[in-house]
Amino acid sequence: MHINVTSCLDLLWYIIGRNNQSEQSQPSGSSHGSWLRQGRSRENSGAKAPAEVKNSDQPPLWALIIGINDYATMTKLSGAVPDADAMNNYLQTDIKVPVAQIENLRNKEATRSNIIAAFERLRGNSKINRQDPILIYYAGHGGEVPSINEDKTQTLIPVDYVAEQIFPIPDRTVAALINGIAKKHGNNITVIFDCCHSGSGTRGDDKTDESTARSGELSPKDDPDGLDAPILKENPPPEATTETGTRGLRFAKGFAMKDMNSHILLAACSANELAREDKKVQEAHGRFTTALLELLRTVHPDQITYADILSKIPRIDGQNPQCEGFHRNRILFDSKVRPPTRHGYEVKFEAKKYILEGGRAHGITDGAEFTLYRNKEVVLVDEPLGVLIAKEDKIKPFTTFLEPVDKAPTAFDNPAIAIQTKAGASEDLLIYVPLESQYMPAFEAIAREMSGTGPDPCRIKLVEKAEKDKAKLEIVAVGTNQLAFNVLEKRATEHGFSRMPHVVDADVEDLHRILRAASHYHFHLNLNHPNNKIKDLIKIEFFPLKEEYNDDGDEVYSPGDNMHRGGRIEYEVDDDTYYGMKITNNTPWSLHFSCLFFDHADFSITALTKVDTQTHHQKDYSLKKYSTVEIGYGNSSHSPFNCYVPDGLDLTIGFLKFYFTSEVVDLSHVPQISPFTATRGMNVSMDRMDRKSPAWGTILIPVIQKRM
Repeated sequence: MHINVTSCLDLLWYIIGRNNQSEQSQPSGSSHGSWLRQGRSRENSGAKAPAEVKNSDQPPLWALIIGINDYATMTKLSGAVPDADAMNNYLQTDIKVPVAQIENLRNKEATRSNIIAAFERLRGNSKINRQDPILIYYAGHGGEVPSINEDKTQTLIPVDYVAEQIFPIPDRTVAALINGIAKKHGNNITVIFDCCHSGSGTRGDDKTDESTARSGELSPKDDPDGLDAPILKENPPPEATTETGTRGLRFAKGFAMKDMNSHILLAACSANELAREDKKVQEAHGRFTTALLELLRTVHPDQITYADILSKIPRIDGQNPQCEGFHRNRILFDSKVRPPTRHGYEVKFEAKKYILEGGRAHGITDGAEFTLYRNKEVVLVDEPLGVLIAKEDKIKPFTTFLEPVDKAPTAFDNPAIAIQTKAGASEDLLIYVPLESQYMPAFEAIAREMSGTGPDPCRIKLVEKAEKDKAKLEIVAVGTNQLAFNVLEKRATEHGFSRMPHVVDADVEDLHRILRAASHYHFHLNLNHPNNKIKDLIKIEFFPLKEEYNDDGDEVYSPGDNMHRGGRIEYEVDDDTYYGMKITNNTPWSLHFSCLFFDHADFSITALTKVDTQTHHQKDYSLKKYSTVEIGYGNSSHSPFNCYVPDGLDLTIGFLKFYFTSEVVDLSHVPQISPFTATRGMNVSMDRMDRKSPAWGTILIPVIQKRM
C-alpha cells in the first residue's frame, strides 16, 4: 500500500477517513487509494491547511532593550546579553518591528546616565503616536538597598555601578521615567524585568555550578536623599481622571505595584525569589526570558492577554513570574501588534451552524476565539462581522462547530474567513513523529485519540518537522519494528535527560495507551494554581534520613542536610538511603495537602502522601496553620521513600508536586502507574481535575537524580 502525503495533517486525514469508512461498512471493493481520491474531491484538498493572510502593515511598536553581563564591581553574568539579543531578534524576526524603532544598550553602553537618557528619548520621540505600543526590556542585576525599615528601595543596577559613588537606579526613578513616557504617549507600555529585587534574606545560594542569580548586594548608602530629584520633579505621577480611571505608578517602593495604570509589568520572579540564568547550556540564558520567548513564539501576541502569560508560560525552576498592572487583562500590546502572516480558516454556515474548516489536528482547542470577516479580501481591513468561540465538545479532528460569543454574525460570503484572535487551552502534549512509513502505528494511535473514541479525548497535537522545537516528545525508530521516545522539553534536556529508557513494539494498542498516559501526565504536571502566599509562606525541606536507634533499641530516622536549594533538588542516588521531607506552614490558614512524584522516565505519577478522595463529610486538616508536618521520620504516619536511577541511565529527572487546598479536592484520579509496565489493561483513570477546583496553590520542585 502506497499513500502519497506531504504533511502529518494529510496523513491523519487519510487514517481517520479510512477508519470512518470501515465503521460505516463501505463495500470491500473500495480501496484506500480510491477513498483518498473521493475525500479530496469532496473537499478540494482533503484536510485543508488554513490559508495565509498577510499583514503588510509594520507594527507600530517601539522598544528599549537593555542587557548587561560585564559588571566590574559584582558578579559577571553570562546570559543577560544573549537574552536581550534574543528579545531583539524576536521583535525583528517574528513580528517584523523595524530596526529603527528599537534602541539597544549592551554592557558598557548601559551606564546609569545612558539608561536614563534612553528612557527620556522614548518620552521625547515625536514619531511615537499616542497609544503606540512601547516595550522596555531589562536583563541584568537587580538589587534592594538595605534599610532598617520595611520600606526598602528596589533598583536596577547599571554596568558602571560603584558602591556609594555611581548609584543604582531606584524604583521611584524608573516609575517617574515611565510616568513621563505614559503622559506623552499613553499607557500602552510593557515593562519586562529579568532580574532580582529580593532582600538579603534570600541570598546565600545566589551562585552555583549550574546557575547564577541576577541579584547584587548594595550598600545602605546607595540611595542617598535627593537622588534623581530633578527626574521626579519633572515626571510626577499622573492624577486620576475619567480617562485613566486609576493612578499612574506612584512614588512608592517596589516595582510590582497593583493597579498601576501607566504600564504592565512582567517580572521574572516574586520579591522573595531569585531570577536565575542557567550556565550548563550551549549559550547561557535567563530562565524567565527563555520561557517567555518560547510562549510568544507559540501563541501570537494578539491572541493572549498579559494575565494569560502566567498560566501559559512553561514552568520555571524556583521562579514564579509576576504580572502587575490595571490593564493586565489586555491583549498584549493592546492588540496593536499582529504577526506578519495569519492563518485564515474558512467558515461555512450550513443548517444554522457555523462550521470552521479546522479542528483538533490543526491545534484548535477549547476556548479559542475567532473573528469573522466577510471574505479573504477584507480580512483585517473591514470591520469584522462578529466573534465565534470553540467549545471542547464541538471540536472534531478536522472541523469545529463554533458558537457566537455575542450576537450571531449575518450577511457574509459562504464561505467567510475567520482569524483566530484568542488562544484556547494549551495542548496537553505536542509530539513530533517523522513522516515515514515505519511510524504508521504511531500515526494510527494519534488519529484514534483525535477521533474521540473512548472517554475524555486528550489534547495531543502533531507538529511538523519545521516546528519540531515546539514539541515535548519525539517518537523515534529503533531497528525495524520498535519505537523509543526522545524528551525534547528544555526543563529535562537542560539537565542531560533526553531519552526515556524504554523501547516498545510498534503496536497501535500499546502506543495509544502510552500516548494517553503521556498526555495525562503532562496535563497534571502543568496544571498550575499560582498563589504567592502559599509559595512564600510554606517551606519545603527534602533530606536523606539517617538510620539510628533510640534508647529502647528501636530503629528511628533523623533528617540530614536539606537538599532543596535554588528551587530544585539534585543529588546522587544511594539505593540504600531513605529520604524524607518536612513541610512548614507559616500561612494563617489550615490546609489539606498532598504530594505526588511525577517521574519523567516512565510517565508514572506516585502519591508520596495520602491523596484525598471526594467526601461529603468534614475532614481534618493535614497541615494546620503555623505548624510543621514530617514525612518519613519522627511522628509521621507517612513512610520514608527511596529512589533509584533506571538501568541504562546515568541521570533521571522527576518533579515533586505539592497541592495545598482550603477545601478537600479529589485528587484520586491523578496517580497512574507507568504505561510501560508489562501489565495490560491497567486501571488508570483519565478523568481530569476540575479546572475550577478550590485549590489554594501548588508548588512544583524539579528532582534531578544522578547515579553514584
